[in-house]
Amino acid sequence: MSPEPFSPVIADGPRGAGRGVGVFVAVVGPSGAGKDTLIRRAAAALGGDPGVVFARRIVTREADPEAEDHASLDLAAFEAREAVGRFCLAWGAHGLRYGLDQDLLAHIERGRLVVANLSRRAIGPAALAFPRLAIAEITAPRAVLIERIVARGRETRPEAKARAGREAPIDVPDGLEAHRRIDNGGALDEATAAFLGFLAKCRETGLR
Repeated sequence: MSPEPFSPVIADGPRGAGRGVGVFVAVVGPSGAGKDTLIRRAAAALGGDPGVVFARRIVTREADPEAEDHASLDLAAFEAREAVGRFCLAWGAHGLRYGLDQDLLAHIERGRLVVANLSRRAIGPAALAFPRLAIAEITAPRAVLIERIVARGRETRPEAKARAGREAPIDVPDGLEAHRRIDNGGALDEATAAFLGFLAKCRETGLR
């Protein structure tokens, strides 16, 4: 059975909490925009900072160290984990299921910045699960997206074109802490610097 029909769900979290808690940074954007690359580079740059946590997603797909460092579960194990509230956020996309561990809420409550690669369809539920939400929207020209998707080797060129063509603007919820679009279609160092700058801004916001 395909997991595609599943909608995002949230576990009981700090809804309605006020200031004094950390900011959750949702990194969103189309396939091929380079979200994982920027997250990896930021994690390397900020690896010694205890105030920043880079979430490791749980995915119903085998781990690929060349792409995203995620934990893998089969669909049955994922659903069992979800049924007992082990995720603070879970959603389906591209025939897979994705989840974020419930333990991330403890980091938020301690005032830490939490950064996670998120599907666009999970932004609304994330706004409910995390009291302070910021969005880093990673973009790139369509031609660049297609070439990057093809280079992964999981999809043909026609499939890559179809995927790139399905992407739509994100639905930005009210009350965000911050929202920034970062073009990752050119120099990677420039995009990394922009992403790190945005995280620094979110960190400062979280301290207020």
